[in-house]
Amino acid sequence: MSPAIDPRTPVVVGIGVAHQRNEDPAAARDAIALMIDATWRAGIDSGAADSTALLRAAELVSVPKGMWLYTDPARNVAHAIGAANARTALVDLGVLQPSLFRHACSAILNGEVEVAVVVGGEAKYRSLRAAIAGFELVDTESDGPGPDEFIRPSADILHPIEIARGLPVPARQYAIIDSALRHAQGLTIVQHADALADLWSSFSAVAQNNPDAWNREFASPETLHGTATNPMFAFPYTKLHCSQWNVDQAAAFVVCSYERAVALGCDQTKFVFPRAIVESNFMAPVVERAEIHRSPAVGIVGSTLAEAIDRPLDSVEYLDLYSCFPAAVRVQIEEFGITPSAHEALTVTGGMTFGGGPLNNYTFQSLAKLCERLRRAPDAIAVGSAVSGMLTKFGAWAWSCTPSADGVRFADVTSAVAAATALVGVDPTYVGDARVAGYTIAYDKGVALQTIAIVDTPTGARSIASSTDPAIHAEFSDNEWIGRLVRVDGDVLRRSA
Repeated sequence: MSPAIDPRTPVVVGIGVAHQRNEDPAAARDAIALMIDATWRAGIDSGAADSTALLRAAELVSVPKGMWLYTDPARNVAHAIGAANARTALVDLGVLQPSLFRHACSAILNGEVEVAVVVGGEAKYRSLRAAIAGFELVDTESDGPGPDEFIRPSADILHPIEIARGLPVPARQYAIIDSALRHAQGLTIVQHADALADLWSSFSAVAQNNPDAWNREFASPETLHGTATNPMFAFPYTKLHCSQWNVDQAAAFVVCSYERAVALGCDQTKFVFPRAIVESNFMAPVVERAEIHRSPAVGIVGSTLAEAIDRPLDSVEYLDLYSCFPAAVRVQIEEFGITPSAHEALTVTGGMTFGGGPLNNYTFQSLAKLCERLRRAPDAIAVGSAVSGMLTKFGAWAWSCTPSADGVRFADVTSAVAAATALVGVDPTYVGDARVAGYTIAYDKGVALQTIAIVDTPTGARSIASSTDPAIHAEFSDNEWIGRLVRVDGDVLRRSA
């Protein structure tokens, strides 16, 4: 064992991914089966002298909650790999995905466990095919009464007015954020559409070379502007601008103390060390944010991470920016101070449209690819990011095959983000003139249904109003309406008198 590495240093020794695209739902595996498959692959990937002994040594198995109804999938995984006595954790929606690794790494550093498994997966495509075919699925039953630990978020992601007035759909909220960013950047409607198309086309080009990507078909900028098969979904987003969560994908990681990893004979050339994990758990709904186009959380998390690794984020070798919608990537570029041309790509998977966006565990797909890159460049640093909600909570992490002399650093910047985030009140009863702060147009199969605007009232409060008038749809799609006056009557949007 190298004396330069603390024996309790946490290290990822094995990585496994699993996916399927079976058109027959009766023959497709469920999410638990995919997670178990990925975990076995992670064990084999470790190069341990006895990979089954490595997995049997797991004392903690953690799973992020998905769209499935399992009560304790981590228990199923533990039993399948022969670690029946392992503690299990289920991490609810709204908790940042890096939190699972912080939880596992902290347990290793504190001497609570020596070997942990972090795994997540979805089989939403299987569910979709079953619904289309009218086939009744039978999923694996969860083992045991429930997890040993159930980790929940501290607050709600959505404001009641957002739910009531047409904004429970993530694509619409992110489209509104993007509209506000467009205005702040001084882009025209056409320039903005071109920027979104070019950005997402570059992501699809990365997916072409990712054998684990869900959709490896190149999407040209022209296609992303909109076609019969790629209709407008939430202006200015077409369908292909949106995260694809109808995927069957899983990813698993075996994390050990350095001492145990060496003792178990894991291949040390594959070791990947966490350098820093930074999280903000401050939660403010979009309607309450004074600056809709900004995210102080991203900026503060980014600067804290850069300080922890002693490098600007713009200089790291590999990046994967959380990419549920273009706004998430574009805000990160702004807040991180990243020059896109300085990097080969802003994603290593192809992003959540093309690489695939399994709900609540995309960052596991991302980390698997980052680790692959790092193993080929041991001195490099890779940075990935994670988003919960509508850019509501934000986290980022840095990894390398070369451990930091200072060990892994954890930082929770929630208090700093709360202090830096300006908020406004909400007045759902407001009647009168108001200025548009951000807007979108909701579509169904390419047909405009509803123009939805977040507006600023003269008193400094916010409200949300919408219209089903086709003339307003056309006006708002053809012209910039951010900063212009409209008439609001409760939840109804009209032209200003």
